[in-house]
Amino acid sequence: MDTEQKNRRSLRGERYFRWRGRDVTRLENLSDIVFALSLTLIVASAVPATFRELASLWREAIAIAFSFALILLIWSKHHAFFRRYDLEDGLTVLINSTILFLIMIFAYPLKFMATFLVNFFTGYFQTPGQIESTLSLADVPYMLAVYAAGYALVFGLFALLYAHALRRSDVLELSEAERIMTRLEVDQGLAAIGVSVAAILLGFLLPVGWSTMAGGVYFVIGPIMGWLSSRARKRANAAHAPEGGTVS
Repeated sequence: MDTEQKNRRSLRGERYFRWRGRDVTRLENLSDIVFALSLTLIVASAVPATFRELASLWREAIAIAFSFALILLIWSKHHAFFRRYDLEDGLTVLINSTILFLIMIFAYPLKFMATFLVNFFTGYFQTPGQIESTLSLADVPYMLAVYAAGYALVFGLFALLYAHALRRSDVLELSEAERIMTRLEVDQGLAAIGVSVAAILLGFLLPVGWSTMAGGVYFVIGPIMGWLSSRARKRANAAHAPEGGTVS
């Protein structure tokens, strides 16, 4: 790989992909507006009326950070897809529109759950009654099902987007390394669905009081995604390397 190719790869932040999307399209403009609006809904809150309320805003700041991180993860996957493939056919528009709709729908529930968890683990609730009035144990499986379903739907739809790109690989002239990394995105979306289904089942199958532990299944997401990514990158390196060499 010559110096010019390495510089282009560095500027675009991609090792295995040739970016086909150069200009920001109207579809991406609309998508960015929806992402920005969703972040606004998450950040928006009532103005503190007392210093005590102002001093407690650090909890809300942590909740906003968690929500922002998830929205940013979704946005980065969205951005990468359109830079990599530059697809704007009917199916892409339909799946993309559904993703944007889900993001809008889940903005407030995401903020609610993040705020509840931060308040719970930082000792904001002084009595069990305060916790019960916010989220009862009987409601936990249903709340977990809502979030798991949202997580599975969003990342499952991204899997559909990447599967669509994979089906168009000949038209897009994807290299073997690009096909491997595209298939990785599909596999990671399917893994997200599998973990979410497991969380929903555990939430309803575990006894009341233990159902809160079902959310812990999401801790396996990191190792699963890391393993899938490591396996795919090894294959992509082999496909991307010059014959008899390796990719630096």
